[in-house]
Amino acid sequence: MEEISFPKVEVLEGLLVQSMQNVFATMLSKKIVFKARYGRDKAGIKPFYSLGSKDPLVVGSIGFVGEANGVVYIYMHQDVAFLIAAAMTGMEVAEVASEFDIVKDVVGEVSNMAIGSFKNGICDMGFNCRVTLPTVLRGSQMEVDSVQSAKRETFHFDFEGQPIVMDLFLQETLN
Repeated sequence: MEEISFPKVEVLEGLLVQSMQNVFATMLSKKIVFKARYGRDKAGIKPFYSLGSKDPLVVGSIGFVGEANGVVYIYMHQDVAFLIAAAMTGMEVAEVASEFDIVKDVVGEVSNMAIGSFKNGICDMGFNCRVTLPTVLRGSQMEVDSVQSAKRETFHFDFEGQPIVMDLFLQETLN
């Protein structure tokens, strides 16, 4: 059986960027612009706060397990989560801001769709894996750290002038 080499980070970047852009275009009728990717050495341990923000955050996370194991965190200001929830539901921003369960559901679904599409791309390359259920957190001054053996890449996006940051932690398990 021929051994398949794991995709390079540029391929993974393409999958993540395309996944985010497709979800935002399809589900929100909005555009999200990819700005930059940083490796572990540049991202530090505070990927969102490296942009200077200390505002309340909403973070969606989804893991994937199988021949590729990892987790993706999608960080955004709370106000950005409100904009996304309003766009997806057709509600006013003030309405969704007073109903955080709606915001939580929308951020979880956007995370699920984007990372599900990313996972499908990895599977299409021959690396079978499944996604976990989404988790959504809200708070301030949040940081995520990983084990040193996990590869880490941070992706910065612009959504209507506001940052959205994806933090990918990847542990390859090739047999």
